[in-house]
Amino acid sequence: MKKIIAMLMLTFLSLSTFAQTHQGDSSFGLNLGYGFDSENVLLGLDYRFNMTDEVRLLPSLTYFVKNNHHSAWAIDLNAHYVFPLSEYFGFYPLGGLSLSFWKWKIGHLSNNQTRFGANLGLGGELYATKEITVGLEVKYNIIKDYDQAMLALRVGYNF
Repeated sequence: MKKIIAMLMLTFLSLSTFAQTHQGDSSFGLNLGYGFDSENVLLGLDYRFNMTDEVRLLPSLTYFVKNNHHSAWAIDLNAHYVFPLSEYFGFYPLGGLSLSFWKWKIGHLSNNQTRFGANLGLGGELYATKEITVGLEVKYNIIKDYDQAMLALRVGYNF
């Protein structure tokens, strides 16, 4: 078992030489997704900053398009730990915090709720060119009364 763990650690260390993410690099992205429980289409913007070659922080703003009389805005701050699997593809687990503002309106009745929560998930990205990244991310938003899984497609510009 110790040999297997040691071999896996050496594999991950050697893969970092192919990374498309480098300390100090940034990326701006557009997201299109879906919230499974709320049944909302998601539109988002994010900014990624690489703290190290593997760790990056990303603040994001997401709009939950109105559906079934409700909509929302979410402000997230997530962190990724990137595992480059080749020079063209990377994989990352994510974790972070979320603040969402939900609005319900049916006729003349309306209600607003603000919720604080957490995000956990996984993502993958294809380095199409040095400047363009395309990715897919699934995350679970843990939040009182509004827990849900979300899936999003991202197109990013790296600089």
